[in-house]
Amino acid sequence: MIDFPRPVDPFEHVKIQKTKPYTEEEKKKEPLVPKLVSKKLFLYMAFLKIVSNLLSKFISNKPKNIIRTPLHKELLTIKSSLQALKDENLCQDGEFINFFAYIWMKFFKDQDLYQLKNDQINSLLNQLVEEINSYPKNAEFSLAYYVTEFAGYKWVPFPYMDILQNLHLENKKDPQNSHLSKWIDIINKLLRKV
Repeated sequence: MIDFPRPVDPFEHVKIQKTKPYTEEEKKKEPLVPKLVSKKLFLYMAFLKIVSNLLSKFISNKPKNIIRTPLHKELLTIKSSLQALKDENLCQDGEFINFFAYIWMKFFKDQDLYQLKNDQINSLLNQLVEEINSYPKNAEFSLAYYVTEFAGYKWVPFPYMDILQNLHLENKKDPQNSHLSKWIDIINKLLRKV
């Protein structure tokens, strides 16, 4: 019969330290107990809370400001992209088509998130959204349809490109009364109100 070597224990060389028994000093230590709040401090804090609630009713609440918010940045970005479309025909530029669809969708979603207390700003925002979403009038699909379907990302429809080209050409014919000029004026009013 063959004599096999005994199996080797992998933890044979590891030495585990023994735990120390409690010493007298550790037994004498008192357990940590949270201190109770004094009645004076509690009454003082309650008094301050009541006073702050009363004062908040008398202090006028200023309307929420949209400066330095994503909504403000998106308004500036939409304005610059509309201005770029106004200056040159970008309907064939794939990057612009993608960018405009993306920024308009981001603006549209952020605009719904903000409940601004200023009625003038809310009405101007709603006017801008309604005008851009309903352009062109009496068409089968509006600009909003193509933008919400992420035109330029998954697909590039020719009617969307035609709408952008028509906006540019309309501005070239009558810059004062074009849709692009009206939309940029609304954005300028919004930025002045802020």
